[in-house]
Amino acid sequence: MELTNNAPIASASPAGAFTSMFYEPSRTFQKMEHKPKGWFPLVILMVTTGVLMFWYFSTVDFSWLLDQMLAGMKSAEQREQAAKVMSKNMMLGSTLGTTLIGLPLFFVVMGVYLMIVSKSLSHGMSFSKSFALAAWSGVPSVLLFPLGAMQILMASNGQLGMSELNPISLNSLLFHYDMAHPLSGLMDGLSLTTFWSMFLLVIGFQTWAKVKRSTAIMVVLIPHVLVYGALFAYGMSKLA
Repeated sequence: MELTNNAPIASASPAGAFTSMFYEPSRTFQKMEHKPKGWFPLVILMVTTGVLMFWYFSTVDFSWLLDQMLAGMKSAEQREQAAKVMSKNMMLGSTLGTTLIGLPLFFVVMGVYLMIVSKSLSHGMSFSKSFALAAWSGVPSVLLFPLGAMQILMASNGQLGMSELNPISLNSLLFHYDMAHPLSGLMDGLSLTTFWSMFLLVIGFQTWAKVKRSTAIMVVLIPHVLVYGALFAYGMSKLA
């Protein structure tokens, strides 16, 4: 579907855009086209994720969690060595590091990809704009904060696995793999918010790169199919 309304649209404030992204994403992307301000959703996502992880490790029964994480190791010696390394502070630091470094890095990589593809389609976006598009497409992930908070509050005696923080992952909804299963990480990572973010990325790329909807779908699907397909193939190889 092509965009046909060429009338000027007033720009949106970052806070207003964050809210309207949930119910009128196409118009929101139009409003932000000239001032995308990708730092705003990035900061919101980093803060909410960081707070949730800090809260989780402050309340979880860490001895129970460690037993769950090491259950897949067959050797008692391996479990003993891993237990010495995997302290609560180490796990918290690692998780926060992934949030504070991994999340921006993910948006940077996606931004570079979108920039290169858009230039090859003759409607090139700058890196700042493609980075902002990647960041704004991640807005649905903010919903994981209230969902995770609800899970923490309902947990019995702090016995809550990290994967259970996201009750709308494919693992929680459909597969129910335990931590030791080779496909658990993939299915924990695939969530309803993942597909929602892909949908926003399609709309945003169509709007800002001035391409057809079918082209935007292909651009967004290719990296996701390659990455998740490779992870699925690796998991299946572990089951063989």
